[in-house]
Amino acid sequence: MHYTLVSGTKEYILVTVGDRLEDVTDITPLTPVFTVYDKDDNPKQSAVPADVDTDDKLIAKCLVDTATAGNWVSGIYRLFLTLTASPEVPVLGPVEFKVEAV
Repeated sequence: MHYTLVSGTKEYILVTVGDRLEDVTDITPLTPVFTVYDKDDNPKQSAVPADVDTDDKLIAKCLVDTATAGNWVSGIYRLFLTLTASPEVPVLGPVEFKVEAV
């Protein structure tokens, strides 16, 4: 875990997507969305569209908003990235990160 966010901020968490078949060079058409869960598996953000990095099209930029999405207490949270590659819908993660309340 290498992300620590302060409660009340909006910050990107970057998720690099690996492609074992080496035939995907851009995740934009795969409509990346992410969901963040707290320690009790309650969703804090659900099905939020992720931006795709302009330089590396295999990196999803997930804007975690701890300012307006409810009470973010100090603790560990889990982010899952969902892609739609019909007929498959892979869910990648968890990407764990820490929130520190001030």
